[in-house]
Amino acid sequence: MQMSYAQVHIQPTMPTVGLVQKNQLWNLVLVNGTGTAMNGRLDIVLRDRQDGRELLTATTRSFSLPKGSLSVNVNTLNPIQYNYIGMEPDRTLNNLLPAGAYVACYSFTRFIGDKVEEASEECVSFDTEPLSPPMLLFPADSSVLDAIPTQFTWTPPAPATMFSRLHYEMIITEIKPGQKAAEALQDNMSFYNTEELANNFMTYPASLPSFEKEKWYAWQVTARNGKSYAAKTETWVFKVKQPEQPVVTPETSAYLLMQDDVTGAYTISTDRVKIKYFSPDPEHETDVVFTDEKGNTIKQVKQKIRQGDNYLDFGLNKNFRQGVLYKVIITDQMNKSHALTFSITKK
Repeated sequence: MQMSYAQVHIQPTMPTVGLVQKNQLWNLVLVNGTGTAMNGRLDIVLRDRQDGRELLTATTRSFSLPKGSLSVNVNTLNPIQYNYIGMEPDRTLNNLLPAGAYVACYSFTRFIGDKVEEASEECVSFDTEPLSPPMLLFPADSSVLDAIPTQFTWTPPAPATMFSRLHYEMIITEIKPGQKAAEALQDNMSFYNTEELANNFMTYPASLPSFEKEKWYAWQVTARNGKSYAAKTETWVFKVKQPEQPVVTPETSAYLLMQDDVTGAYTISTDRVKIKYFSPDPEHETDVVFTDEKGNTIKQVKQKIRQGDNYLDFGLNKNFRQGVLYKVIITDQMNKSHALTFSITKK
């Protein structure tokens, strides 16, 4: 939308898309077509282009506008008086405007003695967008998971100073045979969706329907600043594979089950302890700690833990004695400890 009077033309020179600092609102070229110099001031009204809300108004000092063209900026127009209406007050000049869609309307008011008259009005639309959109992290794209994912994570958009009311919307959709991921998100009923997520992660509630094995799912996250659109992630896909039936052999049956609901103590008669431990977390490294009855650490081993079943085998050195209760402790990525107790008898 553009409206102008014959006396003065206002030409904003800020970018129409990208990062915009508040002081860039005053990067203007003023063209005085009257043939004589005049005194006046500039006013601005900044609105949200999506809902028309007035966000701020501002007025410059009085200055002289010579005939012809004049480039101005925040330094040549100071002091400027701001009035914040629909946005958070900002006492600095260099801060970025929040991500959103805007329309800025400028007017030049001319002073003629004691009289004032509006000599021009110009409106310009522009969008502010982050340099980096949010990016998905886990589950990884095209991943085939051993266990149902309990948490989805992504990175926030950047820079963070562009967002005064940042929140996320997330959607997960089943992909039907022959569909592409983007088509599934657009055409299918969502398997799960949520709004107003304050953090850049979502813990999938155990009370909700579980993901079916061997079915592909698409997921995407949209970051919003208040009601304004900010940025979307790419669309990633994942599936949970059907667990393989374990083959029971003398070797696997000899493994002690580390599980929170297993109580009591195991008894072994070898110089090795074998443990079966299930991990829902992505592959990571942790410490496996062996303690005695008094809680003293007898042995500590760095161990790679993969998602799903882990069959761990540890040798017992001379510090382990018969008839003493020992505890093996593994801490998961949520900082929760899992343990089992065992003792050693004669062979």
